[in-house]
Amino acid sequence: MVVSSNLLLFSASLLLFIVSPSIQASFRPKALVLSVSKDASTKQYVTQIKQRTPSVPIKLTLDLGAQSLWVDCEQNYISSTYKHALCNSTQCKLAGSDSCRSCFDGPKPGCNNNTCGLFVSSITIVTFGDVSQVVVAVQSTDGKSSGKSGSVSEFLFTCGPLVS
Repeated sequence: MVVSSNLLLFSASLLLFIVSPSIQASFRPKALVLSVSKDASTKQYVTQIKQRTPSVPIKLTLDLGAQSLWVDCEQNYISSTYKHALCNSTQCKLAGSDSCRSCFDGPKPGCNNNTCGLFVSSITIVTFGDVSQVVVAVQSTDGKSSGKSGSVSEFLFTCGPLVS
């Protein structure tokens, strides 16, 4: 099925507006913009956001059929604002997770005791990770030109190791 870039851009923007109540009150953009492109090697649509504290650019695959966004937390994942969602928490319910997990090799981003988890599967990845939250920043626009980045402080995503 061929999906246009406009549909992906609209869907990604919609996703960000769902979490817009957690955008810092001092800055209320009219819209947030994600630049979407098609990866030549995987044929998947990708975008880039800034995530973590300190902020670093992260490449994300846009999968409109997926339950959540996923980040590989095995590769040097460092963030002072990273939080995992505890079992049966509001964050777990929002993410659609009803599993509670434990880790046998010690807590780390992507595997913590008493956290809810999500299974993520796409054409290129299969993983099970923690429902987590972190700060993300996305470019804003007034509809005509680019503005400053909008920050979302408690953005939910799945943090886990790459298993393929």
